Amino acid sequence: HFDAYARRMASARSTCAMRVTSPRRVGRVGGTKRVTRFIRVVRASSSSPTKNVPAPTTKKTSSSTRTPKTLGWGERRGAIFPDDPLLLDERTFGYCVYSHADWSYAYKSVALCKTDGDDVDHDLEQCAVEGTIPAVLNGGVLYRNGPALFTRGGVEYKHMLDGDGMVLRFAFGVGNDVAFTSRFVRTDEFTEESFVDATTRRGPFGTPKPGGFSGNAFDLRQKNLANTNILAWGGKIYALYEAGRPVELDPVSLACLGETDLGGKLRCGMFVSAGLPVSVESKLGVGGNAFTAHPHIDPHRNKAVGWSWSSLVAEQAVEVTFFEWEKDWSETHKPTTHKLANCEAAPHDFAVTKMRYVLIQNRLKVDPGPYVLGLKGAGECLVSQPELPVVVHVVPRPGALQKKETTETDDEKRRTEPEPEPAVSVDGPSRSFEIHVAFAHDGRPIYGQVGVGNTDTPNDSEDPDGSIKFDTKKNHDSDSNWVTAYTAGWDELGAGSFLGEWSRSEPWPFPIATPLSPDFNNIPRTLLWRYEVNLNTKEVIRTVTPGCENLCIDHPHVNPLFEGKRQCRFVYASLSNEMKTSGPPLGYCRVDLVTGDVAKWWAGNKTFCEELVIVPKSGRWVGGDLDEAMGNALGGNNTDDAYADEKEEECWLVGMLAEHGSGEKEGGVSCLAIFDGADLARGPVAKIKLKHRVPHGLHGAFVPGMRK
Repeated sequence: HFDAYARRMASARSTCAMRVTSPRRVGRVGGTKRVTRFIRVVRASSSSPTKNVPAPTTKKTSSSTRTPKTLGWGERRGAIFPDDPLLLDERTFGYCVYSHADWSYAYKSVALCKTDGDDVDHDLEQCAVEGTIPAVLNGGVLYRNGPALFTRGGVEYKHMLDGDGMVLRFAFGVGNDVAFTSRFVRTDEFTEESFVDATTRRGPFGTPKPGGFSGNAFDLRQKNLANTNILAWGGKIYALYEAGRPVELDPVSLACLGETDLGGKLRCGMFVSAGLPVSVESKLGVGGNAFTAHPHIDPHRNKAVGWSWSSLVAEQAVEVTFFEWEKDWSETHKPTTHKLANCEAAPHDFAVTKMRYVLIQNRLKVDPGPYVLGLKGAGECLVSQPELPVVVHVVPRPGALQKKETTETDDEKRRTEPEPEPAVSVDGPSRSFEIHVAFAHDGRPIYGQVGVGNTDTPNDSEDPDGSIKFDTKKNHDSDSNWVTAYTAGWDELGAGSFLGEWSRSEPWPFPIATPLSPDFNNIPRTLLWRYEVNLNTKEVIRTVTPGCENLCIDHPHVNPLFEGKRQCRFVYASLSNEMKTSGPPLGYCRVDLVTGDVAKWWAGNKTFCEELVIVPKSGRWVGGDLDEAMGNALGGNNTDDAYADEKEEECWLVGMLAEHGSGEKEGGVSCLAIFDGADLARGPVAKIKLKHRVPHGLHGAFVPGMRK
């Protein structure tokens, strides 16, 4: 019976909502103990007729056969029925115990309205709030972005990352007043597809247009999904997608204002160049630039830092150009260009230190034939090369590092900008794949206990108040040649198709909302790695960050006032489990980079956690008027001492949760939770409740109301 059911589930293509009807009690005898459970009978609920899906008749594992305190409590990851009492047992937290029936709603498509004016089904003028919202959030706005539409014309997309972007907006008033708004990012392509109710552009991760081979072959037009991140800077709000240009949004209504070239910085067209004249490539629709989905806000200079990229086909290289913007979007330095040799896929993230940009190049190649012929999406044509080492690119920032003195006169020096030292590209380990960069800093890691900080014997110590002492005499010369970076990356990159790691879910012994939500049994574990790079000797040391050896984490961040600084001590991240395996995010953690201590908070086995956004409790913000004034008083572009009195752990952590408890709607209900960064294990100090479940988002940004 189960085999037949599995075949039906595997072939089902409906994206309709699943509604619970009356429960049916089923009993069975296990040894001498009778075990009773509920099987939820579900039926489809949509405008298109579908057949009822019968409940599976596979046997459910008896609690007596489970193995406590082991991975999944002895069950296959995700295979526990959603109403199993085991999911509520606190003893199982951290053991990767969850139900894929719950997780499957992570990428369930949101209903689509025809126009912006009608797209208000889930707006709330006043959200229900549990607890007390910290006063520093009053007047501020939190923006979140992620894929949310996964179907057109009744046809489900092929991959969750092909989902069209939807931006959430939480506007904090006085006290516990919070208003919620969400809108799809209605780009030109989105509007076009909505009008015809069908895909008109091929999805980057494999979703085709209608028409089979003839409808897809040789159509290389890209679709800007605008589904990854938010850049909030200088009064502008941009929805970002790493294979497209930024899309500007109205900061209040979230109305789409169109793509931007950032003041002429980004050329239009597919981000591939054959080396032909610009005028020729423009007519061919190529030679364009994409913009990173991960810009960073630099507290050293109070600037927004980002980069564009284009693939140079003839050179088998990717050219990146770094930009630094003041809060009025002016530039005080010329852009910096750097080529990633033997590179066919741009990095996903990067880091900014006081003196350098840091990029880690994963080793992927592109098999273009299937893409040109319309058989695969561009992302599906990425092929892993685990036998090759990742490459760490360290590029000096303009005005930070200068070559040795020349014979130029003082007048000549004043007329030209100082030339930086050359960039350095260093081979790292093989079989590695890095995704998100928590932060990087110049120099070796800060010293802590022996065996936790730097590999040398530490001479430094920690004061009783928690501050770190540096042995400057010991480190002054040697540390200038080093750069340290902390990244979230896989434990091992496998060979073959890169997207094979993100394959759709296999059949389960219960109904699921959509097969788009990935099966973590097929995905490598993500760890917090530490890279130490010697720019002189080209030595690269890659180790698991102390304290994280057993953890599965992702989306690591630091207090924004400490980004790029060596004294940065704490990394906050979403946490899956402590069993050295891959799984959905079920909590949060704070990693102490000095001692290796890890503070944890578990949401439970039926609540899924998104990325944290970090807000300093002081209300000071990079790019704020006070910080700019202090930076000028301290010497113009350098604000290192402006935050000297800040305590790093004194921050608020803001993250989305999707709760699937017994009292919630089927499919779960989302809320925005607020945590104390100094006492994460305490749990949320406040929850801002929605009335529906939002698809699992990616990244976001907070904009303070009064910039101190």
